[in-house]
Parts: sequence; C-alpha cells; structure tokens
Amino acid sequence: MNQELKLLALLVHRGLVDADAAKRALASGSPGQSLVEQGACTDAQWQGWLATEGGVRPQLTRYELGDMLGEGATARVFRAVDKTDRKRVALKVLRSELIADQGKVDSFVKEAKLLLSLSHPHVVKGVRVAKEGATIYFAMEELPGVCLQDALRESGRLDEGSALAITADIASALSALHGRGLVHRDVKPGNVIWSQQRGAVLIDLGFAVEGVAAASKETTAGTVHYIAPEQARGNEGLDVRADIYALGATLYHLVTGELPFEGATNDDVLRKQVLESLSGERIRALSLSPQTHYFIEKMMAKEREIRFQDPAQLESDVRAFLASQEAQRQLELDAEADAKRTGFRRRRRP
Repeated sequence: MNQELKLLALLVHRGLVDADAAKRALASGSPGQSLVEQGACTDAQWQGWLATEGGVRPQLTRYELGDMLGEGATARVFRAVDKTDRKRVALKVLRSELIADQGKVDSFVKEAKLLLSLSHPHVVKGVRVAKEGATIYFAMEELPGVCLQDALRESGRLDEGSALAITADIASALSALHGRGLVHRDVKPGNVIWSQQRGAVLIDLGFAVEGVAAASKETTAGTVHYIAPEQARGNEGLDVRADIYALGATLYHLVTGELPFEGATNDDVLRKQVLESLSGERIRALSLSPQTHYFIEKMMAKEREIRFQDPAQLESDVRAFLASQEAQRQLELDAEADAKRTGFRRRRRP
C-alpha cells in the first residue's frame, strides 16, 4: 500500500489524477480498481503507472535502470546497465510531460548530439541517443566520483590546491567548447563531477549554445548565483568570458564555502551580480593565497574586457601557479630531510 500511496501522491502532483478521485481510491483499499471504476484511468494505464512509478522510471528494451542520480526541470538521470554488453552508463531521460514540447525535445537531442561529437577528458562522453515508444533518452559514460555540489554540502569547502586543479580542468573543457564556438552558460559545482581517474569533468551541456545564438532573449539561462553581469542583464553577444566568470564564481564557492552573492530572491542576486563589488573579506579571513585571490578577482571582473579573455590562458596560469607551489613544497621537504640527516650525523659524533 505504501507504494500505491506514493504513486497516488505523484499522480496528483503531476495532474494525472484528480485529488478527490485519489482520496476515494486510497480509502477503497484497492486504488487501481477504484480509479478504473471512477473513469480516472484504464487498467492498462494503472499497470503502466505501477511499472514506471508514474512515468518517472521508464521501462526500456536496451537498458535496465538503477538508482536515480538526479533530476532537473527537463530530465532525470539514472544509473543504468546496457543489457547488450552489461556496461554501466548514466541515462538521461527527458521528462514524459515534455515530450509534446518540440522546443524541449530539440534542445535535449541537441545536447546529446553535442556530447556524442566531443572527445575531451574533462567533458563527459556521450554514448547513444534514442527514442523508445514515448521515451527519449541518451546514454553517457558513468563517471565514478562525486558531484562538487555534494562535496560542498559534506565538507563545507575544498582545500585551495584541489579547487585550483578543478578550475584548470574545467578551463580546459571550456577551451574545447570555445573551439567549437560554444558558450556553456551554466558552469557551477552542480555540473561538475570530480573523479580520481579523470579529475574534474563537466557533465551537463543542456544550456550550451553557439555564441551567435547566445544573443537571443534566453541569454539569462543559467543559475543566478554564478552567471556573469552581462548574462544577468540579458545582453546580446555572450561569449566564453561569461563562462570564465561563472568558473570564477565556482572557484570562490569551492575555496570559501560560500556563494559570492546572495539574496532573498533571484532578482536580488541578479542585481548584486550587476551592481555590487565582490568582497574579499572571506578570502582574507581564510588566509588564501594572494594568487588565488587574484584569479578570482580577474575571472569575476564586472567588465568582461578585464577578465581572462581565453580559458586556455586561464588554465595555463593556474597550472603554472600549482606547479610552482608543488616545486616549493618539494624544496621544503628536501630541506627538512637534509636537516634531519645532518642533525642525526652530528649527534653521532664523539
């Protein structure tokens, strides 16, 4: 009965069943039969809802679905196994209620084809896009790792070196998109997986558009806490520098554990993105390096002409700083080791 109660609640929430009909069905002790008798659905529809959890988990010929990894406004992502070769994938499924929206379908398929065409270590790889019955989905490689948004919830913030390495990896991914004339428009911790094997991997290209197309009225697509001022204003002619800003906001969040701008509403946040300067107090309070402070300030400059103009240059500068930090640590370790050896020999002298 618990399964049927959850199903009835979902069906009411999605507008597939009237609330009063659901109450009567629940009180009857046989919800499916009651709904059929009330004319709310056919027996075949009820059985289909039971099998797919109200259309949330489609039944597919090729793939066996596992746990849900996440869901958004347009799609849900599941762990899945390809029945033909037993390979594990992440399966992104367009919400069934959006099938009739051709614009949503076109955007979904466009994202899938983009992932299929890209081959980059820091961008998730697409495997297949298909339609089965009324279900449209695409398969991607399953990445072992952790979503950065989840990592922030668990640990509060990341150490500076890890955050900078992630920034360099995602800058590399943005270079690949830039090379295709694309603007991502939604760089944020929730769209990045950190994998031990691959480093940081960009996993969602749902808002990616060609630079020319980014001049449309949907320029403000994205997540308000990370979008650039020109994106918040809806300016035409977005380019990769908007993605560099979003990556800077992501770096800020990773190293401080806080969002760069917050507000009671999205409009408040957007206003601050455009009008208010970024505060460096949190960075100074955490004793982060001046170089990291510089990277954040330059990436998040209000005027895009002041930002890094190319993600490749950003990646190069960040990796050079990380290499210098590692070289300095190695020198210190070597000096410490030498001091210990020298001290030991001195103590042995008569």
